[in-house]
Amino acid sequence: MAGYQKVIRGRDSLKRLQEMTGKLGIRKPMIVGMEPLTGLLMKKNPWLLSSPVYSDFHANPDLADTEKGAAVYIRENCDGLISVGGGSSIDTAKAIKARLNAACEDDIIHSRLRGTDACPHIAVPGTAGTGSEATQIAVAYVNGIKVSLNHEMLKPDGVILDASLLDSLPLYHKKSCALDALAQGIESYWSRGANDDSRVHAYLAIIGVLDNLKNYLNGDPHAAEEMLDASYQSGKAIQITRTTAAHAMSYMLTKRMGLAHGHACMITLPTLWEMMQEKEEMQDTLRDISEKMRLGDMRMAPKLLKGILYDLEMDIPPVPDEETLDELAGSVNVERLNNHPVTMTKDEIKTAYRRAMTPLRENEKLACLDIWRYYGRG
Repeated sequence: MAGYQKVIRGRDSLKRLQEMTGKLGIRKPMIVGMEPLTGLLMKKNPWLLSSPVYSDFHANPDLADTEKGAAVYIRENCDGLISVGGGSSIDTAKAIKARLNAACEDDIIHSRLRGTDACPHIAVPGTAGTGSEATQIAVAYVNGIKVSLNHEMLKPDGVILDASLLDSLPLYHKKSCALDALAQGIESYWSRGANDDSRVHAYLAIIGVLDNLKNYLNGDPHAAEEMLDASYQSGKAIQITRTTAAHAMSYMLTKRMGLAHGHACMITLPTLWEMMQEKEEMQDTLRDISEKMRLGDMRMAPKLLKGILYDLEMDIPPVPDEETLDELAGSVNVERLNNHPVTMTKDEIKTAYRRAMTPLRENEKLACLDIWRYYGRG
């Protein structure tokens, strides 16, 4: 079936990698990733020790990285890809596959792929957040400009969800990636492109993060497995719907202020919710999401999300000057705004940035913290 993924779940399931390569007909894979995860991959799969490893790519993959990676793949006579790591590793592997199936750079950018090089791809996520292992989309940069590659053949053929890879993640990245999965779940649920199937995956992502975040950050192994699956579900949701305004507004926050991606998404998401709850046409959708989040009132949800940010000690940048606000508003990707459930003008985007970064009064902050700290009790 087109688009079907083979998935292996469970702690230490990385040891079953050879089982999956066999099913996909991969005999000589090229590994795409960085240390220490590439080393861990080989330690658990000694048969990979002679496989070429491609690590010469940026955290924000450049299309030039793709060219070099494809050259290694061809030179070493590889017949498949194994990516291990976060979204950068998985997206780089997807882009390498695109390069192998495109006549030129312009064809890659516009996803005009031939499908002549099978190049099966197994994705092994090393973070619980991006959900890239579940999607046919890859992000790459061309001359500093972000482009999205989008083709059904870029969806990985196999996925291994092994929560042991999350154990060594720095705490800030654990937090940020979890916020990314939560944002993707919420954005997918209210997206214009949402349907019954996407809302199942979005619901599982939202509840998976909310119910397991505290224990996951405290080192609970079972919670880590649940978080990894929540991330995968968020990817399956946005594979159908794509993301909305919070993601569209996050990229310049990362570029200008150095915030990790999920952190940047959650800065604006509560404010976007508050702005939408003033719209009559959004009442039913926001009530529905609030009910799925087990909250009695849709006005509680943005407070809960702010409470998570404060409790995790994720800094909220100060309100920038008007010139910077204009730059932020002007940077937003129009395509992602088309998925947003309400139309937003540039002035409304600018207002959202300003409101999102305006500090709460101390009593408001404490109320938000209380909602999150008491969430799920009883």
